[in-house]
Amino acid sequence: MTGTGLQPMNIFLIVFPFVLSATIVAIRVWRKIKEHKLAIEDILLIIAELFLIALTATVWKLVLVSYAGYHAADIPQGAISQEQVLLWRYINNAIYNQILGLVKISFLITLLKLRSTNRLIIASLWSLIIVNICFVFAATLGHIFRCQPIHKYWHPKVPGHCSNDAQYIFGVIGVTIGTDVLVALIPAWILYDLQMSLRHKVGVIAFLSLPLAVTAIGCYRLHRFVVFFSLPNATGEDPHNVRNALSNIEANLGVIAVCGPTIKWILGRFIPYFDTARSTNAFTPDPSSHLRQRSHGYVKSYDGIELQPKNGFDTTYPRHIRNSCWKANDDDTDSEKQCITVQAGKDEREIRATTVVEWRSTPSR
Repeated sequence: MTGTGLQPMNIFLIVFPFVLSATIVAIRVWRKIKEHKLAIEDILLIIAELFLIALTATVWKLVLVSYAGYHAADIPQGAISQEQVLLWRYINNAIYNQILGLVKISFLITLLKLRSTNRLIIASLWSLIIVNICFVFAATLGHIFRCQPIHKYWHPKVPGHCSNDAQYIFGVIGVTIGTDVLVALIPAWILYDLQMSLRHKVGVIAFLSLPLAVTAIGCYRLHRFVVFFSLPNATGEDPHNVRNALSNIEANLGVIAVCGPTIKWILGRFIPYFDTARSTNAFTPDPSSHLRQRSHGYVKSYDGIELQPKNGFDTTYPRHIRNSCWKANDDDTDSEKQCITVQAGKDEREIRATTVVEWRSTPSR
């Protein structure tokens, strides 16, 4: 053999994204434990990272046994065992789908905790969670039992039958890309009618829409598979490529993408522009929201991105509430009052409750 070709690049693309995602998840979990805020979405990410350990190992092994990255002319005759290649590809595919599913469910749960008062948004979030749960089970079981008997997948000469590879792969990647796009668009929908500066709104949406980067990798993988399945059976694919590493890149990038607030916090340690931890600016509800008979009441979290409902009151009101005395001062350092008049039942008595929400700006230095 005259050279290793792209195999070192394959190994780098397998190891580096995993190290990066593991580091970011570790920092996220450390911060959540320190602040006593570790929740189900963090547990799901930890489980996804454990699956990533297995995926990284299996993709590495697949690259080695398939001589991925080498020029075909540089591979000794008979050096590649097709049974070994198919076995490790089978194990690799059995792990892959759970990771992206867990990551998206974790992100959707995080968005649910923003407590949007838009019922359509809430219904969309729950629908996407259910779709992703069903997809994880369907895709995993569909792969495991793709061949009957199961071991026919890596022993092609065994009597039995297998489902169409192209249909399964295109179906899985298509559903993955579709759910990626829908999940990535939800943050912009949630933040649409919050009143804040355009710069802050774009920044928040950008960090919360990082999963779109995963969609780009998924589209490229789909393109590579289209090219692969369009090749004549006798020709085969040139191993001088990095296709096997793409699934590992996509899975790790998915984990990294849902940690946008953690990434912003890390950047803030080195770049002052991203350091909003000391700022107490809150997201101001749209003063015209009373015309739609609802109030948002979101406030900034420690990260400056993870919005949370203000503790101590519920911002979801029945439709018959009459919002009669909204007061907003021009000075951002002053408080705003929203008086809510609610009918108390059959006796037609009214209860007037005043909610005071304060926003204060940190003066520029």
